[in-house]
Amino acid sequence: MSKKTYLFFTIALIGAALGLFYSGFSTSDFVAHLDRQLHPVSCSLLPGLTETTMLDQGAEGCKVAMFSPYSSFWRDRYWGGVPWSLFAMGLFGFALAVSVWGLASRKGHHLAPNIGLLLAALVAVAASLVFFSISVRHLHEFCKTCVGTYIASGILVLGAALVFVSSIGDRRRASEAGEKTTGLANVIAILVVLVEMGLASVLPVALFVNTVPDYGKYISECGTLKSREDKNNVLLPLGKAGAASGAESILVVDPLCPACAAFHKRIQEAPFASKMSFKLAILPLDVECNWMMTDSMHPGACVLAKAMICARDKAGEILEFSYANQKEFRPKDKADNPSARIREAVLKAWPQVKDCLDSPDTKIALNKSLNWAVDQSLPVLTPQLYVNGQRLCDEDTDLGLDYAMSRLLGSK
Repeated sequence: MSKKTYLFFTIALIGAALGLFYSGFSTSDFVAHLDRQLHPVSCSLLPGLTETTMLDQGAEGCKVAMFSPYSSFWRDRYWGGVPWSLFAMGLFGFALAVSVWGLASRKGHHLAPNIGLLLAALVAVAASLVFFSISVRHLHEFCKTCVGTYIASGILVLGAALVFVSSIGDRRRASEAGEKTTGLANVIAILVVLVEMGLASVLPVALFVNTVPDYGKYISECGTLKSREDKNNVLLPLGKAGAASGAESILVVDPLCPACAAFHKRIQEAPFASKMSFKLAILPLDVECNWMMTDSMHPGACVLAKAMICARDKAGEILEFSYANQKEFRPKDKADNPSARIREAVLKAWPQVKDCLDSPDTKIALNKSLNWAVDQSLPVLTPQLYVNGQRLCDEDTDLGLDYAMSRLLGSK
């Protein structure tokens, strides 16, 4: 084996080792969340060497990537699903093993392992391009750890391609020296290497699905509504979302709650949404109208809550409007109360609610909505979701959403 081929195997080894390093950290972060709690995530080109915290803004891209539906598959079968990074670990592990074998044995001129190494590198690059495209088109965020994997894939494919080209001369010289192999032997060897690559890629997945705990017992442990009746007609329709004949689903929301906006988006885009019939229960966490609060978490939410009651059949539209403008509706400082500018924005978009917004009937209706929450013993927090009276656990609103919903909707 020539010195050039030896050098190119070293490049491939570096790419494979980096890929295994980054995909390993991604998998570790994912697995840490399988205790149904939130944890810091590694979001750096040097994971493990830089400390991250729960509130680290620099880790936002990695959080978005991990909690997105693109980070894993079979989410309805397993809590959180099976992370794609497991395949990456297997693939990079295979490429690392081939690179080490080529360097240690100095038989890197053999055709079969070179083809296996190049194919593994091409698969890694193709997967990197797919996930890069998802980040650009759907997530609008970049995960630094994922970027590290993309870079590793590039280094690996460079090394693997150079090894393949350089080894052509090595094979010719070996053949001239009397080392010859038949075409059939090469075909068999290539098939064996490809099977090894497939097994290496699948093995981490197989280990994961055979060791992940069964979370089904937790799904029904988070409480139920005391009564599914709406005697005072406090629940508002959510427009065209879901299906009229679907499972009765009550979203408890505050129109200025960022978590509500994110959760609402996930629910609406999920495939199971078509099986649900949505209604809204308004729970503004604003002391201006909510007598259960001692301080406002979302000042100005009462104005939007009353506007939703006034609009009623268009309550969903006002809710979407609220979610879209949350940044503008936030207090500018501790002394700022945004209620006046929220009111102005609402009346500009829906002038027809002007007479209704501060009427006694609207205040009574909002009080009835708050009393409904008290009668149901609802916790004073948002968002909440009740499906046929059963509460979705807070721990299941992110990674475990598909898994929990498939059971609450009775499909599992």
